[in-house]
Amino acid sequence: MIDSDEDVKNIIEKERDFFNKSKDAKKILTIILRLCEKYSFVKNQTYPRPSHPLEEKRKDPYYTLIAIILSLRTTLENETKAVQNFMNRYKSIEDVLNSNESELAKIIKVAGMPQKKANTIIKLSQYIQQYYNGDIWNAKTGSVQETRERLLNMPGVGEKSADCMLELGFDMPSMVVDINVFRTASRIFGEKWANNPDFSNKKQIKSIKDRLENSLPRDYLTYQIAHTMILLQGKHICKSNCKCENCFITDCCDFYREKNKEEEQEELEL
Repeated sequence: MIDSDEDVKNIIEKERDFFNKSKDAKKILTIILRLCEKYSFVKNQTYPRPSHPLEEKRKDPYYTLIAIILSLRTTLENETKAVQNFMNRYKSIEDVLNSNESELAKIIKVAGMPQKKANTIIKLSQYIQQYYNGDIWNAKTGSVQETRERLLNMPGVGEKSADCMLELGFDMPSMVVDINVFRTASRIFGEKWANNPDFSNKKQIKSIKDRLENSLPRDYLTYQIAHTMILLQGKHICKSNCKCENCFITDCCDFYREKNKEEEQEELEL
């Protein structure tokens, strides 16, 4: 469990031997260390979960999964309000099962799409009750892949949601590739689609997920740190219209290197 931002730096520093595993490993771990100086890991953990850095946000992974569902297509501010409303009203999965869709929709309304999300949460809770005796922990096995498949069978759980649940709810090493991680990592690695990444392209997403996982120690804490840091870089600097002039990892970015070459070539042609 990570309790402080100092813990974050120490975890990555301890992986110094892994830096030499490959060019990608050295690149990504060097970038993550640098990003740790810029961003706070502790302050940017939104989902409640068993191993949350803040004690007041340490909750059963059932609430992690609910938060993941509520976070879809909404702002962080509204997600936070909806999750808090949910946890204030429902103290257990039994409370949700004894509720009804209409009441639940009112509780989570601020997150948007209240009827759809309420319907999903009810069905998801019923599924957990039926197949796992009401305890989401029973879905976890010793295998990341097997647990992932179990999650994907649950109502409303897609691939990104399953990876979020594995990495955060179950503390298992499965890299989450959201739109910010996808865009930023595509540029860092200089993928052929880096100039126009397509988040609807499953092959591109799978390629980035595999490349990141192959560049990192198979450790859930390292995955949590890498996901958070790359996400924050994508959110603040490596946006759709990237702010390369404000970036402090350009020396490690293949996209920036190629972009500079093209600009220099254009200047020479002028």
